[in-house]
Amino acid sequence: MKYFAFVFSFICLLSIGMLNSNIHAQEPHGNASKTDWIPTGEWPFINKKFLPATVITGYIHKKKTICLCNIHVGKQTLYYVMNDSLMEANSYNVNYVEFNNGDKYQSLGNVFAKIIQEDSIGKVLMVRLVDESKLRKNFNDISAAGSLTIDGDFGEIALDLMPAYIHNPEEEPLPIIDKFFFNYNMNIFEVTYKNVLNHINQNRKKEFKAFTRSAEILTHNESSVRKIWDNFFVKY
Repeated sequence: MKYFAFVFSFICLLSIGMLNSNIHAQEPHGNASKTDWIPTGEWPFINKKFLPATVITGYIHKKKTICLCNIHVGKQTLYYVMNDSLMEANSYNVNYVEFNNGDKYQSLGNVFAKIIQEDSIGKVLMVRLVDESKLRKNFNDISAAGSLTIDGDFGEIALDLMPAYIHNPEEEPLPIIDKFFFNYNMNIFEVTYKNVLNHINQNRKKEFKAFTRSAEILTHNESSVRKIWDNFFVKY
């Protein structure tokens, strides 16, 4: 996944700041509460602050570690504190993370997926990602509004048209996109209309089609995804 320059500069500063301050007190700027927290360019993490978590690594010989952690949304890596040092672990090397607030994440190889529902038949997973296309569009829009070149008496003159209310992109909420996955019958697949049709009871295809027409069922909406899971997988 691409790593953005403005995020990179922040991470460098973050690393230095954390090593020289109390990480318990380290929090991003802004007024977002714990429930409506949206990652920003300055703080591109799943959680508003680093939290104690249990981390499981290894496949044959599993290892459990308890430490302060946070998940970087853009890079899909785990940042954690070990021996007063800020470390980074790739999602390929981490099996499972459970934060002390109850949130549970499992690795899907190159991303971390939050377990939003778990039943005897499987799990409903959500992957929160930076919407890169929207992020690029936002930067292009800001750049286009930033200046205008006109012909003056002494050559071209660049006028600054950047509105005062536009903040530093690092302080702005990152555009986020959520993708949902079902872990069902030992298979993990993204929740799309086509994928659901391929995995549900084949005798219920017409019912599913009627179900999606009669209700506002969206495969990128958590409430809708849960309804699909409960009605066509739990009630197979």
